Amino acid sequence: MQKVAIITGASRGIGRACAIKFAKEGIKVIANYNKSEESAKSLKEELKNQGIEIEIFKADITKKDEIKQMIEFALNKYGKIDILINNARNITNKTFY
Repeated sequence: MQKVAIITGASRGIGRACAIKFAKEGIKVIANYNKSEESAKSLKEELKNQGIEIEIFKADITKKDEIKQMIEFALNKYGKIDILINNARNITNKTFY
């Protein structure tokens, strides 16, 4: 059974590189983005042109409800989450819970 990964901040930089590497290794990738929709779509298209499918999902990782929706999406689509890479930058002075 294939592994499933959520990678936050996956539309650019290190997150994008991780998404590409994981997808090429056969891992099902859900690439999270927040503000960089065009970059996320570009990532998906780049991999699609190589015969590799990934999912992109918009969620602000500072908002608990949006994180929950992303997790629910992954579980509904693949039934599990094996890997989580918390790459997105979150600068805040408030507690999360």
